[in-house]
Amino acid sequence: MKINKIISALAASALSISLLAGCGNSGSGDTPKVVKGKNGQDLQTLRLAVMTGNLDHYASYVGVEQGIFEKYGINLEITEYAFGINTIDAIANGNADVGDMADYAAVNRLGTTLDQTNLVMFSELNGGEIGDGGLYVAPEYENDLSKLDGSKGFVTQIGTVNEYLNSQAIAYLGLDESKQNIINTDSAQSALALAKSGDASATIASGSNAKYLEEVGWKLAVTSQDLGEVTGAYYFTSDSFIDKNTDLLANYLKAIDESYEYVNAHMDESTEYLEGKIGVKADDFKLQWKVQGFSTGFSEEAAQHLESIQKWAHDHGKYDSDYNVRDFIDTRAAKIAFPDKTTVKNTKK
Repeated sequence: MKINKIISALAASALSISLLAGCGNSGSGDTPKVVKGKNGQDLQTLRLAVMTGNLDHYASYVGVEQGIFEKYGINLEITEYAFGINTIDAIANGNADVGDMADYAAVNRLGTTLDQTNLVMFSELNGGEIGDGGLYVAPEYENDLSKLDGSKGFVTQIGTVNEYLNSQAIAYLGLDESKQNIINTDSAQSALALAKSGDASATIASGSNAKYLEEVGWKLAVTSQDLGEVTGAYYFTSDSFIDKNTDLLANYLKAIDESYEYVNAHMDESTEYLEGKIGVKADDFKLQWKVQGFSTGFSEEAAQHLESIQKWAHDHGKYDSDYNVRDFIDTRAAKIAFPDKTTVKNTKK
């Protein structure tokens, strides 16, 4: 495999946004800061790191606006990051209490930090669903996918789920991955820029990203359904934080679940609010919301999905030591919040 370019369109900087007036910093260590709510009740501050454009990003803003988190005794502080892996860095650095990663990024991060990590997964965000979109190609390849062999390049983001999905697509096409040009980018915007300039051949895309590729003439060559590409996402925290704040995390899961349902029931209202609050285009929001799955709790199927990706990553030399992904699943909060949806077996706790 030849990683022949690194495209940087945007710095991977974080935009910190504190919600609820006067929330400030959340305190230090694993002891959440306590602030007063609108009705004078005590609220525990929970620092949430979100990947921009994920369902929990949107649902969190709406949930705060509607007082859902406050109802569950939570003062939610939200910080946005470019990628899921950045949210986990924030936990590791002590700047966040909760973050999320897609499946491949999760198993890769754990596999490369086995000796020093304190991370645990405490719930699904999306346990693993086949989404929309699939493999998009420049128009000159649409009618003969064999021409992709050794072409300008497959656009990906190394260390993220895109790397895994692109690898699966290359295998589906029957190509030798080691002989392909892999173009590493830092964002979907960078991938779109390459598509516009004619400097790439193919990429995996879905939702609004797929729409933008179609607008510049790229074609859907193989659907996600045909590729069998399944993507999941999982909530992370530190083992010490869940030890001391199990009930707080359980209440967070209840609140984010209720916030998600509120958006479903009030789509137009939520769309208008989010467009004004964070500038997300109404059409983009509705499309992303439609194609992304959402689930809380922790199913046995979600754990098995992680195991299959962990095996792929280890077999492809992404990290040296094999490991049991269930050793990094802690279901204590999920069992309190959603016992009927927490069916995973043989976990850490």
